[in-house]
Amino acid sequence: MANSFSRFVFSIFGTSGPKSGASAEQGLVKGAWPRDLQPLFIEPSGKDVAEALDGWTWIGLDGLEPAAVSAFGDIFFRAADGSVKLLDMIEGRLTPVSGTWSELKTQLNDADRQDDLLLAGLVMAARRKGLVLDAGQCYDFKKPPVLGGEMSVEQMEKTFFVVKVHIAGQIHRQIKDLPQGTKINKVTISDR
Repeated sequence: MANSFSRFVFSIFGTSGPKSGASAEQGLVKGAWPRDLQPLFIEPSGKDVAEALDGWTWIGLDGLEPAAVSAFGDIFFRAADGSVKLLDMIEGRLTPVSGTWSELKTQLNDADRQDDLLLAGLVMAARRKGLVLDAGQCYDFKKPPVLGGEMSVEQMEKTFFVVKVHIAGQIHRQIKDLPQGTKINKVTISDR
């Protein structure tokens, strides 16, 4: 079950439709992954993806179509030229990962690339410990790594996808211009 803070934040955001940000129509890949990769992805609705991305409007998602979402809430986008970009919730960056969707699928046959892009080792360790996601959830760390949290299975929890992605966007927006290693004393979370 998601932590009480996530439930509280979710109650603030409500379930209204998308306010702004990237379009998240029915372009998400649903169940198209090989069986061994399926636990590494979640299938949120297009509405939930659009609402979650409201916290990332500052990063420049125009022209990108959400295509898949990892179990950690990272979002893969298709660009107009066919290339694939990844919005990384831990790093707070939008980065190119492949020239085509087929190329990405080929990359994901490699265990090291699964760990790089999907944190596969952590996902599988969490599942072995009984931490299995329910609909509308993704994995998160109790304290975000960007704020000094540890990336370990002991620090993992289930949380609401919309809340996690929206809050990650707000945190990364607030710290993006700080010098590396800056001690962060405060972040502000809002419903916008």
